[in-house]
Amino acid sequence: MAGRAVGFDPGSHTLKVLQIQDGKQGVAVLRFAAVPAEEPDGLGGTGVPLKDAVAGLAGRDMILRYNQVPPSTDWQLRNLMELEIQDLAQQSGGDLSADFNVLPTQDPEAGMDTVLMALARNDALQKVSEAVAGAGGSVGAHVPNCVALYNAWLRLGQVEPDAVVCLVNLGHTTIDIALAKGADLLFARNLSNGGKVLDDAISSAFNVSERKAEQLKKDLLDLDPESRGRFASGQAEKVTMAAGGAASVFVSAIQSSLAFCQAQTKIGNLRLDKVLLCGGSARIRGVTGLLREALRCPVEVFDPFQATDLSQLPPAEAQQLDAMRSEAVVALGLALTRTDDNLYSLEILPERVKRQKRFRERTVFEILAGAVAAGVLAFVAMDRKAEYESLTLAANRMRIQRNQAQSTHDAATGLANENQARRALVEALAEKAAPMDGTLRALEALAETLPPELWLTSLELKRIQAAGGPRGAGPGLQLEFAGFGKELGGKEVGGVYREFSRRFKERLPNAEAKSDTVMGMADRTSFRVQVDLRATRPKDQDAPQGKGE
Repeated sequence: MAGRAVGFDPGSHTLKVLQIQDGKQGVAVLRFAAVPAEEPDGLGGTGVPLKDAVAGLAGRDMILRYNQVPPSTDWQLRNLMELEIQDLAQQSGGDLSADFNVLPTQDPEAGMDTVLMALARNDALQKVSEAVAGAGGSVGAHVPNCVALYNAWLRLGQVEPDAVVCLVNLGHTTIDIALAKGADLLFARNLSNGGKVLDDAISSAFNVSERKAEQLKKDLLDLDPESRGRFASGQAEKVTMAAGGAASVFVSAIQSSLAFCQAQTKIGNLRLDKVLLCGGSARIRGVTGLLREALRCPVEVFDPFQATDLSQLPPAEAQQLDAMRSEAVVALGLALTRTDDNLYSLEILPERVKRQKRFRERTVFEILAGAVAAGVLAFVAMDRKAEYESLTLAANRMRIQRNQAQSTHDAATGLANENQARRALVEALAEKAAPMDGTLRALEALAETLPPELWLTSLELKRIQAAGGPRGAGPGLQLEFAGFGKELGGKEVGGVYREFSRRFKERLPNAEAKSDTVMGMADRTSFRVQVDLRATRPKDQDAPQGKGE
Protein backbone atom coordinates (compact mmCIF):
# COMPACT_ATOMS: atom_id res chain seq x y z
CA MET A 1 0.00 0.00 0.00
CA ALA A 2 0.97 3.66 -0.28
CA GLY A 3 3.59 4.99 2.09
CA ARG A 4 1.86 8.35 2.26
CA ALA A 5 -1.85 9.03 2.66
CA VAL A 6 -4.22 11.86 3.51
CA GLY A 7 -7.26 11.64 5.73
CA PHE A 8 -10.10 14.14 5.40
CA ASP A 9 -12.68 14.40 8.22
CA PRO A 10 -15.60 16.68 7.20
CA GLY A 11 -16.92 17.49 10.66
CA SER A 12 -19.92 19.68 11.39
CA HIS A 13 -17.74 22.40 12.98
CA THR A 14 -14.37 22.00 11.26
CA LEU A 15 -12.91 20.30 8.20
CA LYS A 16 -9.74 18.47 9.21
CA VAL A 17 -7.03 17.14 6.86
CA LEU A 18 -3.99 15.17 7.96
CA GLN A 19 -1.15 13.65 5.95
CA ILE A 20 0.98 10.78 7.26
CA GLN A 21 3.92 8.70 6.15
CA ASP A 22 3.98 5.07 7.24
CA GLY A 23 7.30 3.26 7.08
CA LYS A 24 9.70 1.02 8.94
CA GLN A 25 10.28 3.71 11.55
CA GLY A 26 6.57 3.96 12.31
CA VAL A 27 3.93 6.55 11.53
CA ALA A 28 4.95 10.16 11.03
CA VAL A 29 2.50 13.03 10.75
CA LEU A 30 3.68 15.31 7.94
CA ARG A 31 0.90 17.92 7.65
CA PHE A 32 -2.24 18.96 9.51
CA ALA A 33 -4.81 21.70 8.97
CA ALA A 34 -8.33 22.56 10.09
CA VAL A 35 -10.70 25.14 8.64
CA PRO A 36 -14.27 26.12 9.60
CA ALA A 37 -16.91 23.91 8.00
CA GLU A 38 -18.67 26.91 6.51
CA GLU A 39 -15.45 27.86 4.63
CA PRO A 40 -14.51 24.74 2.59
CA ASP A 41 -12.61 26.90 0.09
CA GLY A 42 -10.05 27.46 2.83
CA LEU A 43 -8.77 23.91 2.33
CA GLY A 44 -6.95 25.02 -0.79
CA GLY A 45 -4.83 27.49 1.17
CA THR A 46 -3.63 25.02 3.79
CA GLY A 47 -0.89 23.55 1.61
CA VAL A 48 -1.85 19.99 2.58
CA PRO A 49 -1.94 17.76 -0.54
CA LEU A 50 -5.48 16.47 -1.03
CA LYS A 51 -4.99 14.13 -3.99
CA ASP A 52 -6.61 10.72 -3.48
CA ALA A 53 -7.71 11.63 0.06
CA VAL A 54 -9.67 9.21 2.24
CA ALA A 55 -12.84 11.00 3.38
CA GLY A 56 -14.81 10.09 6.50
CA LEU A 57 -18.51 9.24 6.71
CA ALA A 58 -20.78 9.63 9.72
CA GLY A 59 -24.28 10.52 10.82
CA ARG A 60 -27.16 10.45 8.38
CA ASP A 61 -24.86 10.26 5.36
CA MET A 62 -24.24 6.56 5.98
CA ILE A 63 -25.98 3.36 7.04
CA LEU A 64 -24.28 0.36 8.64
CA ARG A 65 -25.95 -3.04 8.34
CA TYR A 66 -25.08 -6.53 9.57
CA ASN A 67 -25.88 -9.69 7.62
CA GLN A 68 -25.55 -13.30 8.73
CA VAL A 69 -24.47 -15.53 5.83
CA PRO A 70 -23.13 -19.07 5.58
CA PRO A 71 -19.41 -19.36 4.83
CA SER A 72 -19.00 -18.51 1.13
CA THR A 73 -16.33 -17.98 -1.46
CA ASP A 74 -15.45 -14.41 -2.37
CA TRP A 75 -17.50 -14.37 -5.57
CA GLN A 76 -20.52 -15.95 -3.87
CA LEU A 77 -20.37 -13.41 -1.07
CA ARG A 78 -20.01 -10.59 -3.60
CA ASN A 79 -23.13 -11.74 -5.47
CA LEU A 80 -25.15 -12.04 -2.27
CA MET A 81 -24.18 -8.57 -1.13
CA GLU A 82 -24.88 -7.05 -4.56
CA LEU A 83 -28.41 -8.44 -4.38
CA GLU A 84 -28.81 -6.95 -0.92
CA ILE A 85 -27.52 -3.57 -2.13
CA GLN A 86 -29.95 -3.60 -5.05
CA ASP A 87 -32.88 -4.28 -2.71
CA LEU A 88 -31.85 -1.48 -0.37
CA ALA A 89 -31.37 0.93 -3.28
CA GLN A 90 -34.91 0.19 -4.51
CA GLN A 91 -36.33 0.69 -1.03
CA SER A 92 -34.53 3.99 -0.51
CA GLY A 93 -35.51 5.33 -3.91
CA GLY A 94 -32.02 6.50 -4.82
CA ASP A 95 -28.60 5.41 -6.00
CA LEU A 96 -26.41 3.92 -3.30
CA SER A 97 -22.73 3.08 -3.13
CA ALA A 98 -21.58 0.42 -0.71
CA ASP A 99 -18.79 -1.82 0.48
CA PHE A 100 -18.68 -4.78 2.84
CA ASN A 101 -16.26 -6.93 4.77
CA VAL A 102 -16.49 -9.99 6.98
CA LEU A 103 -16.06 -9.49 10.73
CA PRO A 104 -13.78 -11.82 12.71
CA THR A 105 -15.62 -15.00 13.70
CA GLN A 106 -16.43 -15.24 17.41
CA ASP A 107 -18.19 -18.63 17.37
CA PRO A 108 -16.73 -21.03 14.74
CA GLU A 109 -19.29 -23.70 15.64
CA ALA A 110 -22.22 -21.46 14.68
CA GLY A 111 -21.53 -22.03 10.98
CA MET A 112 -22.34 -18.43 10.03
CA ASP A 113 -20.28 -15.39 9.08
CA THR A 114 -21.18 -11.81 10.00
CA VAL A 115 -20.80 -9.29 7.20
CA LEU A 116 -20.56 -5.57 7.95
CA MET A 117 -21.99 -3.49 5.12
CA ALA A 118 -21.68 0.29 4.78
CA LEU A 119 -23.98 2.18 2.42
CA ALA A 120 -24.14 5.85 1.46
CA ARG A 121 -26.15 7.91 -0.98
CA ASN A 122 -24.23 9.00 -4.03
CA ASP A 123 -25.40 12.60 -3.63
CA ALA A 124 -23.82 12.73 -0.13
CA LEU A 125 -20.55 11.31 -1.50
CA GLN A 126 -20.66 13.78 -4.38
CA LYS A 127 -21.03 16.71 -1.99
CA VAL A 128 -17.84 15.73 -0.13
CA SER A 129 -15.98 15.06 -3.39
CA GLU A 130 -16.92 18.50 -4.72
CA ALA A 131 -15.66 20.20 -1.56
CA VAL A 132 -12.28 18.46 -1.92
CA ALA A 133 -12.18 19.10 -5.66
CA GLY A 134 -12.78 22.80 -5.00
CA ALA A 135 -9.53 22.81 -3.01
CA GLY A 136 -7.61 21.17 -5.87
CA GLY A 137 -7.80 17.62 -4.54
CA SER A 138 -9.74 14.40 -5.09
CA VAL A 139 -11.37 11.71 -2.98
CA GLY A 140 -10.05 8.21 -3.43
CA ALA A 141 -12.44 6.49 -1.00
CA HIS A 142 -15.04 7.12 1.67
CA VAL A 143 -14.58 5.25 4.98
CA PRO A 144 -16.94 5.19 8.00
CA ASN A 145 -15.53 7.19 10.91
CA CYS A 146 -16.14 4.29 13.31
CA VAL A 147 -13.95 2.01 11.14
CA ALA A 148 -11.24 4.69 11.00
CA LEU A 149 -11.44 5.00 14.80
CA TYR A 150 -10.94 1.24 15.18
CA ASN A 151 -8.00 1.24 12.74
CA ALA A 152 -6.29 4.08 14.62
CA TRP A 153 -6.58 2.12 17.86
CA LEU A 154 -5.52 -1.19 16.25
CA ARG A 155 -2.37 0.35 14.79
CA LEU A 156 -1.39 2.87 17.49
CA GLY A 157 -3.29 1.88 20.63
CA GLN A 158 -2.48 -0.59 23.39
CA VAL A 159 -4.27 -3.80 22.41
CA GLU A 160 -4.76 -6.28 25.24
CA PRO A 161 -5.77 -9.90 24.46
CA ASP A 162 -9.46 -10.65 25.21
CA ALA A 163 -10.03 -7.17 26.69
CA VAL A 164 -13.32 -5.63 25.55
CA VAL A 165 -12.71 -1.99 24.63
CA CYS A 166 -15.28 0.58 23.51
CA LEU A 167 -13.88 3.33 21.28
CA VAL A 168 -16.08 6.44 21.18
CA ASN A 169 -15.69 9.52 19.01
CA LEU A 170 -17.96 12.21 20.51
CA GLY A 171 -18.52 14.78 17.80
CA HIS A 172 -20.77 17.81 17.76
CA THR A 173 -23.63 16.16 15.85
CA THR A 174 -22.50 12.52 15.63
CA ILE A 175 -21.23 9.71 17.83
CA ASP A 176 -19.02 6.98 16.31
CA ILE A 177 -18.60 3.75 18.29
CA ALA A 178 -16.42 0.70 17.73
CA LEU A 179 -16.37 -2.31 20.07
CA ALA A 180 -13.33 -4.58 19.99
CA LYS A 181 -12.34 -7.74 21.84
CA GLY A 182 -8.60 -8.10 21.76
CA ALA A 183 -7.68 -7.14 18.21
CA ASP A 184 -11.03 -8.27 16.75
CA LEU A 185 -13.70 -5.78 15.71
CA LEU A 186 -17.01 -6.91 17.23
CA PHE A 187 -19.37 -4.07 16.39
CA ALA A 188 -19.34 -0.65 14.72
CA ARG A 189 -22.05 1.99 14.89
CA ASN A 190 -22.72 5.63 14.10
CA LEU A 191 -25.44 7.80 15.68
CA SER A 192 -26.82 11.22 14.81
CA ASN A 193 -26.28 12.70 18.26
CA GLY A 194 -23.42 14.50 19.90
CA GLY A 195 -22.43 17.48 21.98
CA LYS A 196 -25.10 19.57 20.28
CA VAL A 197 -27.75 18.01 22.54
CA LEU A 198 -26.08 19.84 25.44
CA ASP A 199 -26.10 23.12 23.50
CA ASP A 200 -29.80 22.67 22.76
CA ALA A 201 -30.59 22.00 26.43
CA ILE A 202 -28.67 25.07 27.59
CA SER A 203 -30.18 27.23 24.85
CA SER A 204 -33.70 26.15 25.83
CA ALA A 205 -33.12 26.62 29.56
CA PHE A 206 -31.61 30.11 29.33
CA ASN A 207 -33.26 31.27 26.09
CA VAL A 208 -29.95 32.12 24.42
CA SER A 209 -28.58 31.59 20.92
CA GLU A 210 -26.89 28.37 19.91
CA ARG A 211 -23.50 30.09 19.76
CA LYS A 212 -23.94 31.52 23.27
CA ALA A 213 -25.11 28.12 24.57
CA GLU A 214 -21.99 26.48 23.17
CA GLN A 215 -19.81 29.08 24.87
CA LEU A 216 -21.59 28.47 28.21
CA LYS A 217 -20.98 24.76 27.74
CA LYS A 218 -17.25 25.27 27.24
CA ASP A 219 -16.85 27.77 30.08
CA LEU A 220 -19.18 26.52 32.83
CA LEU A 221 -20.50 23.01 32.22
CA ASP A 222 -19.09 20.35 34.57
CA LEU A 223 -20.56 16.83 34.21
CA ASP A 224 -18.25 15.18 36.75
CA PRO A 225 -20.38 13.57 39.52
CA GLU A 226 -17.70 14.51 42.05
CA SER A 227 -18.40 18.19 41.36
CA ARG A 228 -21.93 17.98 42.69
CA GLY A 229 -22.40 20.31 45.58
CA ARG A 230 -19.11 22.11 45.01
CA PHE A 231 -19.35 23.81 41.64
CA ALA A 232 -17.00 26.65 40.80
CA SER A 233 -19.92 29.11 40.81
CA GLY A 234 -23.66 29.31 41.04
CA GLN A 235 -23.87 29.93 37.32
CA ALA A 236 -21.82 26.79 36.65
CA GLU A 237 -24.27 24.82 38.76
CA LYS A 238 -27.25 26.21 36.82
CA VAL A 239 -25.68 25.37 33.46
CA THR A 240 -24.82 21.87 34.64
CA MET A 241 -28.32 21.29 35.97
CA ALA A 242 -29.78 22.44 32.64
CA ALA A 243 -27.60 20.15 30.52
CA GLY A 244 -27.02 17.24 32.91
CA GLY A 245 -30.06 15.28 31.77
CA ALA A 246 -29.20 15.63 28.09
CA ALA A 247 -25.72 14.20 28.77
CA SER A 248 -27.34 10.81 29.40
CA VAL A 249 -27.38 10.39 25.60
CA PHE A 250 -23.65 9.61 25.79
CA VAL A 251 -24.23 6.84 28.33
CA SER A 252 -27.21 5.35 26.51
CA ALA A 253 -25.31 5.32 23.20
CA ILE A 254 -22.58 3.13 24.71
CA GLN A 255 -24.96 0.91 26.71
CA SER A 256 -27.27 0.27 23.75
CA SER A 257 -24.29 -0.48 21.49
CA LEU A 258 -23.05 -3.05 24.01
CA ALA A 259 -26.52 -4.64 24.11
CA PHE A 260 -26.76 -4.78 20.30
CA CYS A 261 -23.28 -6.25 20.08
CA GLN A 262 -24.09 -8.96 22.64
CA ALA A 263 -27.30 -9.90 20.81
CA GLN A 264 -25.46 -10.11 17.49
CA THR A 265 -22.31 -11.94 18.59
CA LYS A 266 -24.09 -14.18 21.15
CA ILE A 267 -21.21 -13.56 23.58
CA GLY A 268 -22.60 -14.21 27.05
CA ASN A 269 -21.95 -11.68 29.82
CA LEU A 270 -20.21 -9.22 27.50
CA ARG A 271 -18.75 -6.52 29.75
CA LEU A 272 -16.61 -3.48 29.05
CA ASP A 273 -13.06 -3.49 30.33
CA LYS A 274 -12.29 0.04 29.15
CA VAL A 275 -13.78 3.01 27.29
CA LEU A 276 -11.55 5.28 25.20
CA LEU A 277 -12.88 8.73 24.21
CA CYS A 278 -11.93 11.17 21.49
CA GLY A 279 -13.66 13.89 19.49
CA GLY A 280 -14.44 17.50 20.26
CA SER A 281 -17.14 16.70 22.84
CA ALA A 282 -14.75 14.39 24.68
CA ARG A 283 -13.08 17.56 26.00
CA ILE A 284 -16.24 18.67 27.84
CA ARG A 285 -15.40 19.08 31.51
CA GLY A 286 -16.33 16.00 33.56
CA VAL A 287 -17.55 13.76 30.72
CA THR A 288 -15.05 11.01 31.59
CA GLY A 289 -16.19 11.04 35.21
CA LEU A 290 -19.84 10.88 34.13
CA LEU A 291 -19.22 7.83 31.94
CA ARG A 292 -16.98 6.19 34.54
CA GLU A 293 -19.72 6.35 37.17
CA ALA A 294 -22.49 5.16 34.81
CA LEU A 295 -20.56 2.37 33.06
CA ARG A 296 -18.57 1.12 36.09
CA CYS A 297 -15.34 0.73 34.14
CA PRO A 298 -12.21 2.80 33.40
CA VAL A 299 -12.79 5.69 30.99
CA GLU A 300 -9.79 7.40 29.40
CA VAL A 301 -8.98 9.85 26.61
CA PHE A 302 -7.69 8.12 23.47
CA ASP A 303 -4.59 9.87 22.09
CA PRO A 304 -2.90 7.81 19.32
CA PHE A 305 -0.62 10.72 18.49
CA GLN A 306 1.55 9.70 21.44
CA ALA A 307 2.71 6.79 19.26
CA THR A 308 3.46 8.93 16.18
CA ASP A 309 6.38 11.08 15.08
CA LEU A 310 5.35 14.74 15.07
CA SER A 311 8.80 16.20 14.49
CA GLN A 312 8.25 16.83 10.76
CA LEU A 313 5.18 19.02 11.28
CA PRO A 314 5.63 22.74 10.60
CA PRO A 315 5.54 24.64 13.94
CA ALA A 316 2.21 26.38 13.27
CA GLU A 317 0.55 23.11 12.27
CA ALA A 318 2.06 21.31 15.26
CA GLN A 319 0.56 23.94 17.53
CA GLN A 320 -2.84 23.60 15.87
CA LEU A 321 -2.71 19.80 16.10
CA ASP A 322 -1.77 19.98 19.77
CA ALA A 323 -4.92 22.03 20.40
CA MET A 324 -7.07 19.58 18.40
CA ARG A 325 -5.54 16.18 19.13
CA SER A 326 -8.86 14.72 20.22
CA GLU A 327 -10.72 15.99 17.13
CA ALA A 328 -7.97 14.78 14.75
CA VAL A 329 -8.05 11.09 15.74
CA VAL A 330 -10.54 10.13 13.02
CA ALA A 331 -8.50 11.89 10.31
CA LEU A 332 -5.47 9.91 11.46
CA GLY A 333 -7.40 6.65 11.26
CA LEU A 334 -8.68 7.52 7.79
CA ALA A 335 -5.15 8.04 6.52
CA LEU A 336 -3.90 4.83 8.15
CA THR A 337 -6.56 2.85 6.26
CA ARG A 338 -4.58 3.40 3.06
CA THR A 339 -1.11 2.58 4.42
CA ASP A 340 -1.52 -0.71 6.31
CA ASP A 341 -2.85 -3.93 4.75
CA ASN A 342 -3.41 -5.45 8.19
CA LEU A 343 -6.13 -2.96 9.12
CA TYR A 344 -9.85 -3.48 8.57
CA SER A 345 -10.84 -2.40 5.07
CA LEU A 346 -14.26 -0.90 4.33
CA GLU A 347 -14.05 1.67 1.53
CA ILE A 348 -17.09 3.07 -0.27
CA LEU A 349 -16.30 4.15 -3.82
CA PRO A 350 -18.72 5.90 -6.19
CA GLU A 351 -19.20 4.04 -9.48
CA ARG A 352 -17.26 6.74 -11.36
CA VAL A 353 -14.24 6.25 -9.07
CA LYS A 354 -14.54 2.48 -9.39
CA ARG A 355 -14.38 2.71 -13.17
CA GLN A 356 -11.35 5.00 -13.02
CA LYS A 357 -9.63 2.67 -10.57
CA ARG A 358 -10.29 -0.35 -12.74
CA PHE A 359 -8.93 1.49 -15.79
CA ARG A 360 -5.74 2.54 -13.98
CA GLU A 361 -5.08 -0.96 -12.70
CA ARG A 362 -5.63 -2.54 -16.10
CA THR A 363 -2.44 -3.47 -18.00
CA VAL A 364 -1.72 -4.40 -21.60
CA PHE A 365 -1.12 -7.97 -20.53
CA GLU A 366 -4.53 -8.10 -18.88
CA ILE A 367 -6.18 -6.73 -22.02
CA LEU A 368 -4.49 -9.40 -24.20
CA ALA A 369 -5.22 -12.06 -21.65
CA GLY A 370 -8.82 -10.96 -21.63
CA ALA A 371 -9.07 -11.32 -25.38
CA VAL A 372 -7.65 -14.86 -25.23
CA ALA A 373 -9.88 -15.72 -22.30
CA ALA A 374 -12.97 -14.53 -24.13
CA GLY A 375 -13.17 -17.81 -26.03
CA VAL A 376 -12.83 -19.81 -22.82
CA LEU A 377 -15.44 -17.68 -21.10
CA ALA A 378 -17.84 -18.26 -23.96
CA PHE A 379 -17.35 -22.00 -23.54
CA VAL A 380 -18.19 -21.94 -19.83
CA ALA A 381 -20.81 -19.21 -20.04
CA MET A 382 -23.73 -21.58 -19.87
CA ASP A 383 -22.35 -23.33 -16.79
CA ARG A 384 -21.68 -20.03 -15.09
CA LYS A 385 -25.15 -18.80 -15.99
CA ALA A 386 -26.77 -21.84 -14.42
CA GLU A 387 -24.65 -21.40 -11.31
CA TYR A 388 -25.57 -17.71 -11.11
CA GLU A 389 -29.26 -18.49 -11.51
CA SER A 390 -29.00 -21.11 -8.77
CA LEU A 391 -27.32 -18.61 -6.47
CA THR A 392 -29.94 -15.97 -7.27
CA LEU A 393 -32.71 -18.45 -6.50
CA ALA A 394 -31.06 -19.35 -3.19
CA ALA A 395 -30.75 -15.68 -2.29
CA ASN A 396 -34.42 -15.10 -3.11
CA ARG A 397 -35.39 -18.06 -0.95
CA MET A 398 -33.32 -16.70 1.91
CA ARG A 399 -35.05 -13.34 1.54
CA ILE A 400 -38.51 -14.96 1.52
CA GLN A 401 -37.66 -17.06 4.59
CA ARG A 402 -36.37 -13.99 6.34
CA ASN A 403 -39.58 -12.07 5.60
CA GLN A 404 -41.71 -15.01 6.75
CA ALA A 405 -39.72 -15.33 9.96
CA GLN A 406 -40.07 -11.60 10.60
CA SER A 407 -43.83 -11.78 9.99
CA THR A 408 -44.17 -14.72 12.39
CA HIS A 409 -42.07 -12.90 14.98
CA ASP A 410 -44.19 -9.75 14.69
CA ALA A 411 -47.42 -11.75 15.02
CA ALA A 412 -46.12 -13.64 18.07
CA THR A 413 -44.96 -10.42 19.69
CA GLY A 414 -48.39 -8.85 19.11
CA LEU A 415 -50.17 -11.86 20.65
CA ALA A 416 -47.82 -11.84 23.63
CA ASN A 417 -48.45 -8.14 24.24
CA GLU A 418 -52.22 -8.63 23.89
CA ASN A 419 -52.13 -11.57 26.31
CA GLN A 420 -50.14 -9.53 28.82
CA ALA A 421 -52.65 -6.66 28.59
CA ARG A 422 -55.58 -9.02 29.09
CA ARG A 423 -53.91 -10.66 32.07
CA ALA A 424 -53.35 -7.27 33.68
CA LEU A 425 -57.04 -6.43 33.10
CA VAL A 426 -58.19 -9.72 34.67
CA GLU A 427 -55.96 -9.14 37.70
CA ALA A 428 -57.28 -5.60 38.11
CA LEU A 429 -60.90 -6.76 37.84
CA ALA A 430 -60.21 -9.60 40.30
CA GLU A 431 -58.84 -7.14 42.84
CA LYS A 432 -61.97 -5.00 42.51
CA ALA A 433 -64.35 -7.98 42.54
CA ALA A 434 -62.92 -9.71 45.63
CA PRO A 435 -64.30 -7.34 48.34
CA MET A 436 -67.72 -6.95 46.65
CA ASP A 437 -68.12 -10.71 46.23
CA GLY A 438 -67.15 -11.36 49.86
CA THR A 439 -69.50 -8.66 51.12
CA LEU A 440 -72.45 -10.11 49.21
CA ARG A 441 -71.74 -13.61 50.55
CA ALA A 442 -71.53 -12.30 54.10
CA LEU A 443 -74.83 -10.43 53.78
CA GLU A 444 -76.53 -13.47 52.26
CA ALA A 445 -75.30 -15.64 55.17
CA LEU A 446 -76.50 -12.99 57.63
CA ALA A 447 -79.96 -12.81 56.07
CA GLU A 448 -80.36 -16.60 56.27
CA THR A 449 -79.06 -17.14 59.80
CA LEU A 450 -80.01 -14.04 61.87
CA PRO A 451 -82.94 -14.95 64.20
CA PRO A 452 -85.62 -12.44 65.30
CA GLU A 453 -84.14 -12.33 68.84
CA LEU A 454 -81.00 -10.65 67.38
CA TRP A 455 -80.75 -7.35 65.50
CA LEU A 456 -77.95 -5.29 63.98
CA THR A 457 -76.80 -1.87 65.09
CA SER A 458 -73.85 -1.27 62.75
CA LEU A 459 -72.22 -2.59 59.58
CA GLU A 460 -68.68 -1.41 58.61
CA LEU A 461 -66.11 -2.27 55.92
CA LYS A 462 -62.49 -1.90 57.16
CA ARG A 463 -59.11 -2.16 55.48
CA ILE A 464 -56.64 -4.49 57.19
CA GLN A 465 -53.03 -5.54 56.58
CA ALA A 466 -52.71 -7.78 53.52
CA ALA A 467 -49.99 -9.93 55.19
CA GLY A 468 -51.20 -13.10 56.86
CA GLY A 469 -54.18 -13.62 54.60
CA PRO A 470 -54.79 -16.81 52.67
CA ARG A 471 -52.66 -17.48 49.61
CA GLY A 472 -54.10 -15.95 46.49
CA ALA A 473 -56.55 -13.75 48.42
CA GLY A 474 -57.75 -10.39 47.21
CA PRO A 475 -57.36 -6.99 48.88
CA GLY A 476 -57.03 -6.75 52.68
CA LEU A 477 -60.63 -5.85 53.62
CA GLN A 478 -62.72 -6.92 56.59
CA LEU A 479 -66.51 -6.69 57.12
CA GLU A 480 -67.55 -6.07 60.71
CA PHE A 481 -71.12 -5.91 62.04
CA ALA A 482 -72.40 -5.54 65.61
CA GLY A 483 -75.75 -5.81 67.34
CA PHE A 484 -77.80 -6.81 70.36
CA GLY A 485 -79.92 -9.76 71.38
CA LYS A 486 -82.97 -9.95 73.72
CA GLU A 487 -85.06 -12.80 75.07
CA LEU A 488 -88.34 -13.19 73.20
CA GLY A 489 -90.95 -15.85 73.84
CA GLY A 490 -88.96 -17.28 76.72
CA LYS A 491 -85.91 -18.20 74.64
CA GLU A 492 -82.61 -17.72 76.44
CA VAL A 493 -80.72 -15.12 74.41
CA GLY A 494 -77.29 -16.70 74.97
CA GLY A 495 -78.43 -19.98 73.43
CA VAL A 496 -80.03 -18.12 70.52
CA TYR A 497 -76.77 -16.28 69.87
CA ARG A 498 -74.67 -19.45 70.02
CA GLU A 499 -76.99 -21.18 67.55
CA PHE A 500 -76.73 -18.13 65.24
CA SER A 501 -72.92 -18.10 65.58
CA ARG A 502 -72.71 -21.79 64.75
CA ARG A 503 -74.93 -21.52 61.67
CA PHE A 504 -73.23 -18.34 60.44
CA LYS A 505 -69.74 -19.87 60.69
CA GLU A 506 -70.95 -22.92 58.82
CA ARG A 507 -71.69 -20.59 55.96
CA LEU A 508 -68.53 -18.48 56.44
CA PRO A 509 -65.86 -20.49 58.33
CA ASN A 510 -63.52 -17.48 58.36
CA ALA A 511 -65.87 -15.36 60.51
CA GLU A 512 -64.82 -14.45 64.05
CA ALA A 513 -67.70 -13.77 66.52
CA LYS A 514 -67.69 -12.44 70.08
CA SER A 515 -70.54 -11.72 72.57
CA ASP A 516 -70.88 -10.04 75.97
CA THR A 517 -73.71 -9.64 78.47
CA VAL A 518 -74.81 -6.03 78.78
CA MET A 519 -74.03 -4.67 82.23
CA GLY A 520 -77.17 -4.50 84.36
CA MET A 521 -79.26 -6.37 81.75
CA ALA A 522 -79.05 -10.15 82.11
CA ASP A 523 -81.57 -10.66 79.36
CA ARG A 524 -79.52 -8.73 76.79
CA THR A 525 -76.37 -9.69 74.90
CA SER A 526 -74.19 -7.58 72.60
CA PHE A 527 -72.26 -9.28 69.87
CA ARG A 528 -69.64 -8.42 67.18
CA VAL A 529 -68.81 -10.50 64.10
CA GLN A 530 -65.74 -9.95 61.86
CA VAL A 531 -65.45 -11.49 58.37
CA ASP A 532 -62.09 -11.51 56.52
CA LEU A 533 -63.09 -10.85 52.90
CA ARG A 534 -59.74 -12.12 51.65
CA ALA A 535 -60.77 -15.69 52.52
CA THR A 536 -64.46 -15.56 51.62
CA ARG A 537 -65.30 -18.41 49.24
CA PRO A 538 -68.38 -20.39 48.31
CA LYS A 539 -69.20 -23.14 50.78
CA ASP A 540 -68.25 -25.93 48.40
CA GLN A 541 -64.65 -24.61 48.10
CA ASP A 542 -61.80 -25.39 50.48
CA ALA A 543 -62.04 -22.35 52.77
CA PRO A 544 -59.58 -22.16 55.67
CA GLN A 545 -61.04 -22.69 59.13
CA GLY A 546 -61.81 -19.50 61.15
CA LYS A 547 -61.23 -18.93 64.83
CA GLY A 548 -63.62 -20.38 67.42
CA GLU A 549 -66.16 -18.46 69.40
